[in-house]
Amino acid sequence: MVLVFRDKLKKLRGKKTRKVFSEELGMSISNYSLIESGKSNPTIPTLQRIAEVTDTELVVDLIIKNEVETKKEQLELDILNEQ
Repeated sequence: MVLVFRDKLKKLRGKKTRKVFSEELGMSISNYSLIESGKSNPTIPTLQRIAEVTDTELVVDLIIKNEVETKKEQLELDILNEQ
């Protein structure tokens, strides 16, 4: 299962409310909510702060666009083969 960023962020937030977690990150709840809902992309400093607060490691991976499409197609095939 591939998790998108917003799913990972929700998992990292755990049982904390958006308000509490956004305060820990030093950002407004409205900005945090936009990021968690996938309507806004976090800045690199915000990603660094999330990693710091959640005791995780920030890893940046540059992927060639064609590879992304190929991986999506392969994932779809894998899912179909599992059924």
